Amino acid sequence: MSFWEANQKHFIDAGVSVLVLLVAWLSYWLLRWAINRFSRRNNLAEVDPGAETRFRMIERLSAVVLFFVAVGLVFWIMDVSALKRVAVGIFASAGVVGIALGFAAQTTMANLVSGIIVAFAQPIRLGDNVNIENEYGAVESIGLFYTYIRTWDNRRLVIPNKLLSDQAIRNYTLVDPRMPALVVLRLDYGADVDAVRALLLKEALAHPLFLADPEPSVQVIDTDDLGVSARLMAWASTQADAWTLAADVRENVVQKLAASVVPVGGRWSRIMSEPQKP
Repeated sequence: MSFWEANQKHFIDAGVSVLVLLVAWLSYWLLRWAINRFSRRNNLAEVDPGAETRFRMIERLSAVVLFFVAVGLVFWIMDVSALKRVAVGIFASAGVVGIALGFAAQTTMANLVSGIIVAFAQPIRLGDNVNIENEYGAVESIGLFYTYIRTWDNRRLVIPNKLLSDQAIRNYTLVDPRMPALVVLRLDYGADVDAVRALLLKEALAHPLFLADPEPSVQVIDTDDLGVSARLMAWASTQADAWTLAADVRENVVQKLAASVVPVGGRWSRIMSEPQKP
């Protein structure tokens, strides 16, 4: 009996196993290609972040399912009786280790389930601007176990998915991304509030990031022994635009008031802005 005849079944099983793995890999590649093509054609990242988030989670789940199905079929096709005997000998006395791994897997499964819930219930979506753990940033990736946030200073905040389902999340773009740019100025009691109001509104209206709806307003929001606080509220398309709008308006108004006769409280030492820097 030749070598081929003696091992023909093993060669055939190995070939079929390789074919199964190739089919699984090709299926995942085709699925990923189709999702990427559909996403780019419809610009989902910009037009519908929710759909983009769901498709990316489906892609990741499909990869896991295809992997386990392919490996399962390979072991079913191949003769693994020897492997089974070795496995029985290795794990016969591993009950305590199994229990420990079971407890450890609870957290892993919780992260997996939470990731799926987040992807489909969508308290956050890819590209959303959020505040989590007192960190402001954009949702960069929602994985099976972890979510990645790109913070405003270009760091990466890696959060286990379970934490996302256990705490409150401030989402700046989920329903309406518009945000108010707030500029607060401290003025002496003798200051011409109407002149300051007109200047604040003029600078806001002239800014390219300003939104006409809702209408801007300037109100006196506080008084104390040192003077009064006048606040501008003007709207921008996003939180980032609101921050830029507030910073630019504040700088321009400070320069023009400093060159005018408008008395300013505390020698500008108490000029403040809202919202606070992320």
